[in-house]
Amino acid sequence: MSTIYIVDDDPSIVTILKDILNKYFKGSLIGSSFNGEDAIEEIKMLKPNIVLLDFLLPDKDGLQVIKAIREEYDQGIIMISEVSDKQMIAKAYKKDIEFFISKPINVVEVVSVIKKVIEHLKIKGALSQFEDALSILKNNLGSEEKPAVRYEEKLKKLYSKLGIIGSSGCDELIKAVIWSKSQGSDYSLSDMYKALIDDGDGIQQIDAVKKRIGRVITKAFKSMASLGVEDSMNPLFEDYASQLFDFTEMRKEMRNITGESKQPGKIHVKQFIESSLVLIED
Repeated sequence: MSTIYIVDDDPSIVTILKDILNKYFKGSLIGSSFNGEDAIEEIKMLKPNIVLLDFLLPDKDGLQVIKAIREEYDQGIIMISEVSDKQMIAKAYKKDIEFFISKPINVVEVVSVIKKVIEHLKIKGALSQFEDALSILKNNLGSEEKPAVRYEEKLKKLYSKLGIIGSSGCDELIKAVIWSKSQGSDYSLSDMYKALIDDGDGIQQIDAVKKRIGRVITKAFKSMASLGVEDSMNPLFEDYASQLFDFTEMRKEMRNITGESKQPGKIHVKQFIESSLVLIED
């Protein structure tokens, strides 16, 4: 269960938030304070998963509190305030604030935002665990010659064959494949895109990552289709065209290239990612 700490100088707001947590996130509340100094001390000691932090406090503002705890605390922060100043909000985002909640407090908004942050922290934790495991694997391999090759190196070799190494989005694609390995088949593409960015709720960042990954896979798809048109017996085409892509869509793209059809083929991102995993595990 995620633990939550409240910081607000208004006792009535603290009471409302406590009631919400006790009803919808029972057992999650581990403490509260009415000023920045006490909050800094208790957050460092209790290390909650999520901090509900008022922007304007009597002794320190929310940004000062964040600065004081950042070295020892790297979890979810939800800023609560009536402040609508765009410059102040921009400063908060630069401090890696996860979400904002506006006053007056709205129960539906509070519950929704907390759930989103909890989900984001789960994804972030899963990715961190896999990266730790990968780091241990790298250390264990050392200079010994073993048949197991790092996933990252295998993916680079595979994507080099496809001609997309160095292309915009390729590094993110490699991270996406490694992340999906830690999830098994139980994940959605939206979760994957969120895991690849620093701010799990940054809609513009998520859309940008989605487009870059889509473009680099499309580049491999079109390149493979062109190769098939030129030489369908080419070993590269035979080895990867039907494994990484839906071959029906591949045939559509080939007919589009030759002018036999005006309808191009389509890529399937999840198929490409999962097929990449199968290929590097063989």
